[in-house]
Amino acid sequence: MAIRIFVIGVKVGQLSYSQQVYPVDSGQLSVQTRALDGAEQVLHFLHGNGFAVRTYSALLESLAEQSGMILQDAAGHGLSPAGEGFVGWEASSKRFQTVLEQLVQPQWRSLVGVGHSFGGCMTLLMSIRNPQLFEQTVLLDPALYPEEMIEQLMHANEQEKRQQSMLVRQTERRRTTWPSMQDACEQLRGRGTFVGWEERCLEDYVNFSTYETQTGERHLCCPPWLEAAVFGSAPEMLWRDISKLKTPTYIVWGTQTLDVFQQSYQRIRQEGSDIRFVEVQGGHCFMMQYPTQSARLVRALIDQNVDEIRALQHSGFVINFDD
Repeated sequence: MAIRIFVIGVKVGQLSYSQQVYPVDSGQLSVQTRALDGAEQVLHFLHGNGFAVRTYSALLESLAEQSGMILQDAAGHGLSPAGEGFVGWEASSKRFQTVLEQLVQPQWRSLVGVGHSFGGCMTLLMSIRNPQLFEQTVLLDPALYPEEMIEQLMHANEQEKRQQSMLVRQTERRRTTWPSMQDACEQLRGRGTFVGWEERCLEDYVNFSTYETQTGERHLCCPPWLEAAVFGSAPEMLWRDISKLKTPTYIVWGTQTLDVFQQSYQRIRQEGSDIRFVEVQGGHCFMMQYPTQSARLVRALIDQNVDEIRALQHSGFVINFDD
């Protein structure tokens, strides 16, 4: 068995975090925190499938200037062990919630939930389950599958999931090892998911979403079988539960995101939900393509700073928003 060698120390200019592993039902989760004692506002951030939470460092650094931070890694990401199998979307959200509720301090004025893709859906499920948990949430291109797709996945076998889901097929073919960090960056730059990423974000992905083996190679933290299991499943009661949402929520989505997610966002709007939407430049990983603008937008949404949102619209990053 390969030994994972992680260097959690950060590069010059990056923020430092305290890291701890918490026991959860049938597993463990790695949590990184910053400036919680004495904080009035704390941001809880969850990542997308396959991306360790510190991959988002370029986005998070600006947000950390005004808030305490809690960053959780899902099973198989960062320092969180993969376990024997994917526990499911609902169980994963309960794991995150169990850890977060242990960390909440009474003096915090507000706790804000922010998440991307899988992490956005996890944040949504947590806020539905406990409406008092977050003061508000900002979901970045959350992975919300259409109801028909969820129904298909619930009844499909593994072969049928491969046939139905391009994401599952691509993930199972994913390369897992590179000779060095430099080679990994060169091989991934501008390809597939990483099209348009700022160089800093790509380097953070390689630094935090891969680990160094005993032979000096870089290997993916998240095993492809686990990433594929996430893509090939969904929260069964998602569309029933969305109607129960009481937490003030924004969905920020990239204008070039996946069609299946756009279908879900359109349905939410048509059904008259209180969820508000912001459309921005970029794809599903717009916060890696435009980390500075994305951080400004998230902060503006949290602070309800309409002037800043309009400035981002004037600059061309924000395309449409519900004011």
